[in-house]
Amino acid sequence: MSSKVAQKSYGTEKRFLCPPPTAIMIGNSWWADVVRRGEDPKLCPPRVVISISGEPAPQEGSIEWTGSSGKSFDVSDPPTGTTYIGRCVGKQLFISDVDEKKKKVEALVKITAPSSDDEPERVIGVFPSRPIKVISKPSKKRQSAKNLELCINHGSTISLFHRLRSQTVSTKYLCVSGSGSSFKGSDGAPLMGLDQRSRSTTPSFIARTASWDPFVMYIVDVNKPAGGIDAPPPPPPQPEYPSPPPNAIPFSNNGSQIPIYYNQTVVLQCLTSGVVSPVLIIRKVDHQTTVVGGGLQEGAKGVADHYCSPGEVCGDPVSQLHKIAFEVYDNNKGTPEAGTPGLTGAFLSCMGEKVNTYRPIDGRQWKHTSPNAETNSPTLPGSPIASNASSTGSDYFGPNPGSAPASPSTSEFASNDGGRVKKPPKRSSSSAGGMSKTVPKNRRRPSSAGSVSSRRGSTSDGGAVSGALWEVDIGETSVWTIVGTDQIRYNFYVPPVLFDNQHVSQTSSFPIPSKPVTPFPGVVKYLPPDRAAEVPKSNCVSSRAVLSKPNPHASKMLTVYGENFSKTDPVSVFFGSEPSPFSEVRCTEVLGCLPPETQSPKRRPIILIRSDGVVFPSNTMYP
Repeated sequence: MSSKVAQKSYGTEKRFLCPPPTAIMIGNSWWADVVRRGEDPKLCPPRVVISISGEPAPQEGSIEWTGSSGKSFDVSDPPTGTTYIGRCVGKQLFISDVDEKKKKVEALVKITAPSSDDEPERVIGVFPSRPIKVISKPSKKRQSAKNLELCINHGSTISLFHRLRSQTVSTKYLCVSGSGSSFKGSDGAPLMGLDQRSRSTTPSFIARTASWDPFVMYIVDVNKPAGGIDAPPPPPPQPEYPSPPPNAIPFSNNGSQIPIYYNQTVVLQCLTSGVVSPVLIIRKVDHQTTVVGGGLQEGAKGVADHYCSPGEVCGDPVSQLHKIAFEVYDNNKGTPEAGTPGLTGAFLSCMGEKVNTYRPIDGRQWKHTSPNAETNSPTLPGSPIASNASSTGSDYFGPNPGSAPASPSTSEFASNDGGRVKKPPKRSSSSAGGMSKTVPKNRRRPSSAGSVSSRRGSTSDGGAVSGALWEVDIGETSVWTIVGTDQIRYNFYVPPVLFDNQHVSQTSSFPIPSKPVTPFPGVVKYLPPDRAAEVPKSNCVSSRAVLSKPNPHASKMLTVYGENFSKTDPVSVFFGSEPSPFSEVRCTEVLGCLPPETQSPKRRPIILIRSDGVVFPSNTMYP
């Protein structure tokens, strides 16, 4: 698990990656029996180093081991009858400015098997994260909805962290209690040794300093029911994600992603446990601890109001490493009365390890220009239907919602890691006047808000614009920083006996493969014979040789696309438990194979098996 963007460090400063890249090892074959002089074989855990590509490797990381129920155990006395889960957090990792052209990096997780006294180090694998975009600092400019890499999109995963007085030592990450007992095996089933009935506590938001949970962020339609028999949930945006809430809007607009805008109604769903938050309104923190929101400014036209809080319109697109706040949506409030900014709701607030809600003492105030009463409250459809999620808000935030935080400090907000950042002067919103052409005319989604900044009405610095007519001081405890995250899962199975070391004396633990399991062979998709794109070009010498000796299997061959296929150590292809009668690696990303000989009405997964017996399952099904 890693963030999608990270700030570069300049000179001697160290801007640590937030959230820190984290490796989670699930399964017992990471552990191995180790023989130390004069002792009986003893089960020992692997060693892990998390580093950033192109940077010097730090020292070995510490791993917290738990059973499948999420309960920690002592590594010198591992329990039996449960699945081991190890979590290693790559603390204090940063990107130096040595390579100025560096645009992307990866977090690398090197996992080494425990070794006996005289044994050399055996690397199980070096597992790369998804690419992390390197930025110099969070953008203060209004993001164009076209810049999808820096926008936070509907159905994407995020991390939220909170800092007091901009000090990095106080960084706390939003988590869900008990999420550690929700990990699934490679087959998607609950882990061995987990008794689902033993879950006694209701999950709730908590704040942790040492680990973090990714959340899927969905825009929701509050006019739709949040659950029940007549509201089936939409399919998840990724196959391994939990089922989304039924009131989540569709995931794509003609195939393009949908950015999230300030003032929209959203929910957070814990990626691991699937627990869904009450409905929240995502708010922009304008400066320090001031949040803004609101409807159309007088005279402005065409600002989208899709899925916004009643009476409001979309603000800017939510962007990476922005300071934000979450106002709890109250379906009983309705549209604000004409001429008033409306009553403030309660905000998601971090106090120590507790995450509660806090209602600001001073309510909403108009920003400098007082809007006309008529334009402030456009007519909207009848009040939204009550959402089940919002009614359970009090359970979700623990037993003590609404306790007031310490008075907000006036220290200026700082950069991502605590170093001071000078604020550039704000440009008036009319400087984006040329943006109205960015969206095709047939687009019908809130992305239109990216095209209407020129119509929001030009105001002087700090004045009110559509979507930011009022402000409210929410105090420091309710300010969060949002950053997009990425996850990549590597599934493999080490059998009890490996083909290349069958003579090894059997112990109770799994064997260690003689060579690393990475680079990881993986299947992306396959094409049937009539659709394969692998037809050789006739003007190339080597291709002519191929054509002159036609492959007798060519008319039936499937073409499998993937990564890290090796000609020197080719993998065998299986369809479920049945091997392919013939397979050949064509290059690192393409292999050809014959389909299984027995026809089965049941779909079977395509599985790759290395010559030593290590198994690499895939999610690609045949036929």
